[in-house]
Amino acid sequence: MKSKKIYSFIGLIAPLYDLCLYFFGYEKSVDYFISQLPFAKESSIRVLDAGCGTGLYSLALLRQYKNARVTAFDLSDKLVEHLRKKVLKDKYNHRVNLFTADIQSALKEIGGEKFDLIITAGVLEYVPQEKTLKNLSHFLIHGGYFLNSPVRDTLLGKLVCKLYACKTYSRTQNIQSFEHNNFTLQKIIKLPWYAPASFKEAHLFKIKKRLI
Repeated sequence: MKSKKIYSFIGLIAPLYDLCLYFFGYEKSVDYFISQLPFAKESSIRVLDAGCGTGLYSLALLRQYKNARVTAFDLSDKLVEHLRKKVLKDKYNHRVNLFTADIQSALKEIGGEKFDLIITAGVLEYVPQEKTLKNLSHFLIHGGYFLNSPVRDTLLGKLVCKLYACKTYSRTQNIQSFEHNNFTLQKIIKLPWYAPASFKEAHLFKIKKRLI
């Protein structure tokens, strides 16, 4: 599959890929999305970064929430190891649990842990959305939050997805996938049209109750 080959290539050039994201302005966009979360900065929140990639969301959260604990995983062991090196360099290792896993699996590595927040970013474009959300929702506490950062269904977004061999969904489709899994939309976080990473936005949801 083309998407697997592309993802594998990103794993091989992870440091260079991170550098490109920094100069492109994507990292600042991630910082902004995380700054809009509804938690007090001193909160001891537990976060699951599902499909963490090179870890931009995990690292942004660890920087902004000094008492947060993050569990992050990705399908690529190379990307997980790349993030592990960054976590050690920034001395966040005592607050982070990393492992390699498929977002569509039972995620037995997590055990019975529940989280205050789950994050997905550019991941649901590759998998069956509603089925994956149902699986992830079991790991949220009652009333927990879910931050999804999809690729927008715009010309730029379509070009980005063509490059990454994934599929864009409309804002309505993205939101409905969550609503069908008992989530309610709290807010849509938009970037200015002139922002380098304006092909992304973020949707914050809250779960009504855990599904059985």
